[in-house]
Parts: sequence; C-alpha cells; structure tokens
Amino acid sequence: MVSPFRQFLARFTRTTAAPPAGWDARQSAVITAPAGDRLLVDGGPGTGKTAVACARVAHLVQERGLAPEAVWLVSFTRTAVREIRDRIAAAIGDPVQAERIRIATLDSLAWSIRPDLDGDEAEGSYDDAILRVLELVRAGSGIARDLAEVAHVIVDEAHDIVGRRADLVVAILERLPRQCGVTVFIDEAQAIYGFADHAMGWGQDPLVDRLRAMDGLCETALDTVFRSRSSIFREVRGRVLDQGLSPARRLARARAEIRRLADGTPAPRAAGGDDTLVLFRRRAEVLEASAGLHADGVPHRLRLSGQPVGLVPWLAAALGEVAAPSLGKDQFAACWESVAGKLAGPGRDEAWDILRRTGWAADGSVDMALLRRRLAGPQPPIELCLAETGWRGPILGTIHASKGREADVVHLMLPPESAGGADAAEEARVLFVGATRARHTLLVGHGGACPAAKLPSGRLWRRTGGGGMVEIGRDGDVDAEGLAGKRWFADSSRVRAAQRELLDLAGTLAPLDARLDRAGGWAWRIAAAEGAATLAVLAPQAADDLAEICRMLSAGGRAAAIDGIRLMGLATLAAAPGHSSTLHRPWSDSGLLLAPVIAAYAPLRFPVDRDAAGRHP
Repeated sequence: MVSPFRQFLARFTRTTAAPPAGWDARQSAVITAPAGDRLLVDGGPGTGKTAVACARVAHLVQERGLAPEAVWLVSFTRTAVREIRDRIAAAIGDPVQAERIRIATLDSLAWSIRPDLDGDEAEGSYDDAILRVLELVRAGSGIARDLAEVAHVIVDEAHDIVGRRADLVVAILERLPRQCGVTVFIDEAQAIYGFADHAMGWGQDPLVDRLRAMDGLCETALDTVFRSRSSIFREVRGRVLDQGLSPARRLARARAEIRRLADGTPAPRAAGGDDTLVLFRRRAEVLEASAGLHADGVPHRLRLSGQPVGLVPWLAAALGEVAAPSLGKDQFAACWESVAGKLAGPGRDEAWDILRRTGWAADGSVDMALLRRRLAGPQPPIELCLAETGWRGPILGTIHASKGREADVVHLMLPPESAGGADAAEEARVLFVGATRARHTLLVGHGGACPAAKLPSGRLWRRTGGGGMVEIGRDGDVDAEGLAGKRWFADSSRVRAAQRELLDLAGTLAPLDARLDRAGGWAWRIAAAEGAATLAVLAPQAADDLAEICRMLSAGGRAAAIDGIRLMGLATLAAAPGHSSTLHRPWSDSGLLLAPVIAAYAPLRFPVDRDAAGRHP
C-alpha cells in the first residue's frame, strides 16, 4: 500500500515542472501544494520548517491567489512572530500586502478573533481569553464569521502548544470550512512543555497525537538537515525518539551524544559576543550566572520566564509628556528630536509609521488614547516589544525561554545528572533543544545545582551565610505608581527629573541603590546612588515578597537594602487608563513612562539601617 505522503509527493512531481529554486523536493512539495490541502509536516531542527512555512504563505498569496487577510499563520512565541513577519515581507516583496496576513501567537489570535466582550472579560488574563474563545468555537457561535472567511491556516511549532491552547487549535481546525487548507509543522523531539499539562492537571494526549488522529491531515516529512550541526541534529534526535529505550536511557544517551559531538567546553566566565547564547536548565542558574557577570562588569542580556514584556524605550522617552488627545506628524518630529541619538531604535520616519499603524486616526494623526490602550493591552504590537532584557552582549537564558532562538555560538550548561526529574524523556528533549540552538559552534559546560526556594508569586530566593539572596525584576515589580504616583513623588517636577535621569543612564550598566524607606510607608526605593533622588518605587507585591523573605531569614527582622543591582536596560511602561487618577500629569494623560529594567539575584543587607529612614523623593 502506498503511503499518503508518497501519493502526495508523486502528485507534486507530476504537476510541477521544477521545484522552486533553493528548495529540495520535499520542501517544494509542501510549499506549492494546493491551497485546500491539509498537511501535517514533521521535521527536525535545520530542516527548514519555519522557512518553508513562510514560503508557503508567499506561494498561497502570490501564486494561488488567496487574499492575504484570509491566510492565518500561528506561531508559538512573539519572537518567532517577529522573525516570521520579516521573512514573509521579504518573500512577498510588498510590505503592505504582508501586513494584511494574520501572523500572530495563539494568545494574540484569541484576543483578536473573540467578539466584543464586556469590561470584566476584556480585563481577563491570557488563559481567560483562551478559555472564552475555546467555549465559543466549540459552541459554533460568536466567531463563526471569522472562521468562514479563512482560506488557509498554518501552525508553526505545534509540538509546543499544550493544555487549553492545544484544545483551541483542535477546535479551530475542526470548525474550519471544508475547503479551507491547513499546514501544521511539528517535531516531537522538541516537545518540551509537557510539564505545563501535568502542572495544570489537564492530562490530555499531546497535540501531535491528536492531530494525527484527525481525519483529512496528510502527514509528510522534511528530512534533509541544512545546518552545519547536522550530526547533532540527526544522532541526538535519534536517541531522543528511540522508543526502544527506556526514558532514563534516552536521557543518558542524549547527554553522552551531546558531549561527544560538541566543539569543546566554554572557558570560565567567558560570556562571548552579541551572537552568543548561554543556556541553562533552570532560572536560578541564569540569575546566579548573571550576578557573577554583573560583579565583573560584563554587559549581557537575559531571556527568562517571569520577566515583563518590555516595550521599546523610545515610546516613553518621546511621548511620555504628550497630554494632547492626538499627535500630528510635525508634533511627533519635535518630540523625536528631544531623544534622537540617546536610544537605539528606528529612524524618525519609520517610528512615525509604526505609531500610525498602532494608533490610527482618520485625519492622519495618532489617536493617543487608542495608542495607550493597545500598548497597555495583553498583546501590544510585536514591533514595539523588546526581544530580551539588556543593552548588549551575550544572551543568558533558560532553554525553555530561548525556544525558537538560534545563535552562532551556544554555551549549553548541562545540569547535574541527578537533575533529570520525573520525566526523563522530556528532559532528554529539553537538552536536545538546547544543543540545537547553535548554528556553528556548540560548547558544553556544567551547570550548577543552584538550590533556590520559590514564593507563591514565583519569586526565587535562597538563604546564605550572611542572610539571603532574592530575585528582583519580575513582571510587575515596577509599575506606573512606582514611576509617577502621587503617593511616592511630591510633584510632577520630581517625576520629570527621574525620567530624565533614567534617559541619561541609557546604555550603561549603572549600579542602582535599592533601600527600604521606613518613614515613607516601608517602600523600597530605587535610586542611582545612596541618598540620591528616587527613580522608582517597587510595587506592593514585590514589597510584600521581600517582607516575607525577611521574616523567614531573620525571624521577623527587616533588611535595609538590596546590594548588587544594576540597570540592565530601559523600557516603556504603558499604564492602563484606569490608573490615571493616581499619577501626576502629564503621564496620567499619556500613560507612557520610562522604566528601569532590573533583572538581578541580589543579596539582602541586614540589619535595618536607621539612617535610611525618613527620605522622600
């Protein structure tokens, strides 16, 4: 019996005179398949899954005549969406046409396709939005018109989608019109988010198995590795997928193969250049390594779960004091001149085009209220989001947080062998993903055990001989109140001075002083130096966490300061409109504030420094 894929490949060779330039036969078969075909495409790292997905979109629009807005491409991460958008724009050669294609994460897609909801529902979490849209899709109501207008859906990295999001993908595919095409890309060897299913108690079969059980999906494969690391891609992937081995043996053999095929070991504290990824298994290891680099004054960047989705700093630097309801091009030019050359970013005209697309008004201006709502929403435009934390240097991160990223050089810091965890098969896949992030050079080292405790908020901390270490810089640690709140800043001039001082520190690894102000409501104040004016105040959740950690470390005592914090970058914080009454003007009108980016694992200093009491910005 001839397999469905061989039938598909045979049909391709009969109907195509020659494969598109630069693609092998299997890639070309996927790219040029009829618009109504439904394909499940399996391929390991380096086989060109994402490149084929982008070329498929270009072919559907340019050669098959599909309307750009009728093509949906769903990817796993915002970083991947940014890369895919750029690739498709280059492939199509028409930025305006490319902009009409619906390219988004699943979370963003859920927020965009759901019907108008009331205020409470609109303020819900990502998970709330996913569940609400899932209910509507299953009920066949509310978004039926959206789905009826879709001509083709492409899902990249489907193996990374778990839980309710996997349920939503299945529900959407089942509700699509019969004539709608589907192309789904998978790699079981890179499925590393199964822990999320277990943690939430969903217990569903993996999405890949559910897709294979669906009627009408023809499974195909990409099997040629085009990267220089093909030996690791092939041999380690074979160990990871070998069902004849126990999970523990798969993990042991994957580790051994990665070490054998690596190009060497990284030198101690050799962080590398801008195109270097230093990957660890756990967040605590990343934070410990970052603290060491901070101590040595080595610039670096971070990619970690739990960090805020930062917006590019030029937004607040240029527009933070715009109180008018609309912004014209000439007014924007004047605002831009005030920050030109101080921050990396696009040119003035490109920045204006981005603002116009985000806060479009019919008269050609930017609607500032609309701009604020979109920037403060759960899914701000990807082109206005920071890819990682930090100014420059190598990127330190966990394997999970760096999924989808690649670099010329990768330092993979393998965890101790006893750290395999309960699911050794998934642990083997995690190490495989880390090893395949390298385009050219893979250096394999040893990660540390780095024991750490975790609060319910997710904040890491640990006990030390002199007190304790605490994680600072989690999502929500700095909020709008702490940057321009009337409770913490006496007047607008104090806020303006703090915002300008932050801008003056752009590009530096300036040390920051974090100190408890007992007389000022037990606030943790951030300044450029001890005794200097306040730049920001840590949010209540951060203050509560610090108080709890102090109680556990010192039987009820309070720390005076947090040492070793440095400014890793700047970001725009967009405040939701409901917070305006508590902020000083004009930031209460614009909602855009320049925020310090902090990502530190820093020591608490005991006992309370009574000389610190009483300071106020």
